[in-house]
Amino acid sequence: MKHHPQPPLPFTTDSQLSVIARTYGTPLFVHSEESYLRYGREALDIPNAFGLAVRYAMKSNPHSAILKIFDRLGIHIDASSSYEVRRALAAGIAPGKIMLTGQETLQPQHVGELVEKGVIYCCTSLTQLKIYCELFAGSGQGVSIRVNPGLGSGHNNRTNTAGPAASFGIWRDYVPQAIEIASGHGLKITRIHTHVGSGSDWKIWEKAASMTLGIVQEFPDVTIVNLGGGYKIDRMDPEKSIDLQSVFSIIKRDFETFARETGRELYLEIEPGTYLSANSSLLLASVNDLVDTGAHGYRFIKTDASMTELLRPMTYGAQHPIRLLGKSGDTLRNYVVVGCCCESGDIFTVKEGDPETVDTVELPEADIGDTLAIMGAGAYGIAMSAKNYNSRPICAEAMIRSDGSHVLISRRQKLEELWAREFPV
Repeated sequence: MKHHPQPPLPFTTDSQLSVIARTYGTPLFVHSEESYLRYGREALDIPNAFGLAVRYAMKSNPHSAILKIFDRLGIHIDASSSYEVRRALAAGIAPGKIMLTGQETLQPQHVGELVEKGVIYCCTSLTQLKIYCELFAGSGQGVSIRVNPGLGSGHNNRTNTAGPAASFGIWRDYVPQAIEIASGHGLKITRIHTHVGSGSDWKIWEKAASMTLGIVQEFPDVTIVNLGGGYKIDRMDPEKSIDLQSVFSIIKRDFETFARETGRELYLEIEPGTYLSANSSLLLASVNDLVDTGAHGYRFIKTDASMTELLRPMTYGAQHPIRLLGKSGDTLRNYVVVGCCCESGDIFTVKEGDPETVDTVELPEADIGDTLAIMGAGAYGIAMSAKNYNSRPICAEAMIRSDGSHVLISRRQKLEELWAREFPV
């Protein structure tokens, strides 16, 4: 019998996942401690000219167990909200290892409290910069700002965080105003942050680094350059993922050239999120029904997972490798894999980049009761899902430890918790 291979599992086996599914139930996210460690070490090992800090973009998956894994490696934290800062602090992350680069403009008192604790505050607008400088005028505090360099890129406009259509960062033409605000309060801008988007062509990062260094020339006191994150992991075709070694070898040379020309040796920071977490977790779902729409329609696999666990296909038209555990053989069928929410867009198999168009995946013949693994779900999976839609409880999460054992790291939400916060009227 001819064997038709399914996409390989990233860090475990069909049999182990089947045991884990029976132990904890589905839907269930399964994480791999060893995978997080592997990707973390890869990021820490990138070429750099004059020093490197890696900050984990915790918005991709903020579970305390994951934060602690990276903290033990020496990876710092990129927080996108004050809530994430508090969550990282609660996980035991030292304040000085956390940098907040947020869209929300906080009240001055709140900014002051965070900075007094030791959290690094990166200003993303002139308004934020004025608040910071007024709070710490003449204090000698270094100032960090995010600049929109005018270059934006992403696999779609929803992941584009720079360029004229993005509100992230201080627009490049307003650099003189930023310098004037800081100097007028007796402060110096010492860190420049840029971030052009997520999932873009890796060559964009070479151009982005060059543009950022051009901006840094206007800031004589800058010692740290943060190039943000968004380093591409291709979930469907790993060969298309970014090669960090190659890209940062070129960026390293750019930093060395800048040092020769200016006498300034710049410290590098990066903020990977997806790169560290995407392939370090997968979603297990049970097949609970099989339906079709006739000879000229589709075959559907209905699962007990949904957009309440993984929203990326519906939001971005994102594709994820799907494997039917414990199945192989000569009989393959094309299936549309769907979630269980009463929502027509709750589909796991969509056209790449087009959430409006249904696609199929070729799998061995499925049976009710089978288990599916939806891979590449570690980044912006449970962290960004449509939690509690259709009054569905939040699913559980398990971790496969480096020694091969597994443990529950988040319990399944109890149904009554959904209405426990509501007041009767």
